[in-house]
Amino acid sequence: MLLGEKYKLEIHWNKALYENEGLCKLQDAYFSGPALSMAQKINSNDHINIDFFKQYFIVIKNVYVAKLEWGEVVYNKDGTVTLKDAVISHSTELNKVPKLGHTDYLVIDTEQHEEATHAFHLVYESFVVNEDGILYQF
Repeated sequence: MLLGEKYKLEIHWNKALYENEGLCKLQDAYFSGPALSMAQKINSNDHINIDFFKQYFIVIKNVYVAKLEWGEVVYNKDGTVTLKDAVISHSTELNKVPKLGHTDYLVIDTEQHEEATHAFHLVYESFVVNEDGILYQF
């Protein structure tokens, strides 16, 4: 993996729906991974900006920072965090890159987002991974 295991945050879903241009709804989305054990409380009705540029720079011409937003947050007994109404949005690039499949997931690098450094890093480096844990190469 491209990042330290301690800082790995994953977002999984059961279905990725592309009903509207520039939006991808993530049905039954949830966060998991080692970073949750040290993360501050995840708030409902919040968002983060996720940066896919390192993975997609061959496919697109622009910087690719998308917005991941969600509604209600539910902390589960198994250590995962359910995100109701999770959506990835980007006005121009989302429909140019390959669509997310139901067995894909995102790996989000949280290393630069500890309390002391978070204010200096506005985006979270992110990568699309397939069900076997292999990074997509374009």
